[in-house]
Amino acid sequence: MTPPRPCSADEAVARALSLVGRGGAYELGGGDYHPAGGVDLPWTQNGEGLLVCDCSRFAICWCYRLPGARPGFNAGSWATVSGHINPNSAIEDADHRRELFARAATPFLGALIMYPTIRLAGHADPWIGHVQIVTGLARCTEWDAAHPDWSLLDTAECKGPPGRSPGVVAGTGASMSAHDRDWPKPAHRTVMLRVLQQP
Repeated sequence: MTPPRPCSADEAVARALSLVGRGGAYELGGGDYHPAGGVDLPWTQNGEGLLVCDCSRFAICWCYRLPGARPGFNAGSWATVSGHINPNSAIEDADHRRELFARAATPFLGALIMYPTIRLAGHADPWIGHVQIVTGLARCTEWDAAHPDWSLLDTAECKGPPGRSPGVVAGTGASMSAHDRDWPKPAHRTVMLRVLQQP
């Protein structure tokens, strides 16, 4: 069976904005796009009965109509995550096979800005990656791709802390700029991706 292809960037932005402030809560590992029918919302029920979602299952999967589980996706020697869509697998796909994602240098509506989960030797717990979808460009009159100021971009995101409700909020990419100040190595920094419409 051919894996599903994403919807357009315009539709993804409309979907993102339609969910801002509309209930649900943030929980890492929660949520998904459910193409089989039922209510078209990203929430899944956790063990406590709460409707939850995380950043990638919202911005990448639900907004772009891509189920999170994707057998064979990003399978290769480079992969830190394969068979599932999240910031790590999206960035790695953009840098290798380009099945679903490609790097972008200039902001556009529907762009995904993200950084990967970071694992360092000597630390048991990783620093979890994050993703936002770009929903507005009105304040972005100039763009320096070598030194991006993510705070110029209007975004929607599903963000923590755990249990935070509403789960999806509107804002800017300022937290991505803050992340890059704290994590300046190229492998840790925020990148901008385009979701590819054709296989």
